Amino acid sequence: MSTHAVPVEKYHGTGNDFLVVDADAEIVGDRAAFARAHCDRETGVDGRDFGADADDSGAPADRRGADGVLFLSDEERFDPTRVVMTLVQPDGSTATMCGNGARVVARWAHDRTGDREFMIDTQAGTRRATVTADGTAATIEMGAPTFDPRRVPVASDGALADEPLIDEPVEVLPVTAVNTGVPHAVAFVDGGRDDPDGIDAVDLNAVAPPVRHADVFPEGANVNLAAVVDDGSGDGPAVLDQRTFERGVEGETRSCGTGAVAVVAAARRLGLISGDDAVSRPPGGELDITVPDAGHATLTGPVAHEFSGALPADPR
Repeated sequence: MSTHAVPVEKYHGTGNDFLVVDADAEIVGDRAAFARAHCDRETGVDGRDFGADADDSGAPADRRGADGVLFLSDEERFDPTRVVMTLVQPDGSTATMCGNGARVVARWAHDRTGDREFMIDTQAGTRRATVTADGTAATIEMGAPTFDPRRVPVASDGALADEPLIDEPVEVLPVTAVNTGVPHAVAFVDGGRDDPDGIDAVDLNAVAPPVRHADVFPEGANVNLAAVVDDGSGDGPAVLDQRTFERGVEGETRSCGTGAVAVVAAARRLGLISGDDAVSRPPGGELDITVPDAGHATLTGPVAHEFSGALPADPR
């Protein structure tokens, strides 16, 4: 067993937390094993072991594990700097896109270079990102959400479906299927976070897995519950409460950026909200979303650094 220690950074975007490894400088032979060990919420990395009681925004940094490991390679010879992003999830799988993860990538690159604009190469395509001058918030271009059943993908009778899945029952939830870099199933419920019988009263860990593994989703799906708090017909943007059960994490996360965009895109498709702009409110904080009629959606929100440390490359 190797005793090599890998330097890591820990960041989070609205509670969606990631370990970051500089893939140019460090070799991790088994990335899946590394992620499974160090992201585990019961036995994984704990920032308090490195003296970190709070992130750089002052919020408590008191959770073991992470929602994934970002292996990053930066190409500063390009203008703007390009960063190749690979996200390995806690179950060892690789995700093609992660909105909050990409925002973390932008903050990591900003901390290294001082620049404020980056191109991030993901498996879902290249995305432009910007960071505020103080690095406390980042915006990522998310591509155009699609309901195309061949691109979500959605299956019917063992083959790819011909029609989008829009507000149709899947197991116990009425689901709209949309791809925002990864597949999402969005279900709207009555009552926001302030309603004792609303979104937080749903047992997400009970209702989500049957949808996440349903035959209609041949690649699986992230499962989102959403409640419209303000439809945006007044002066401000629409406001939606959100909860997400993430594929690859296999549990609820405090925030999901691709899920937030999926929720807003689905709400627009169903006519539940007005305008291009919305605020999504997962448990970890607020995310500003823009989903135009054509072109790229954007995702904006806070990003914080939790700690620096080193972890065994081979955690067996």
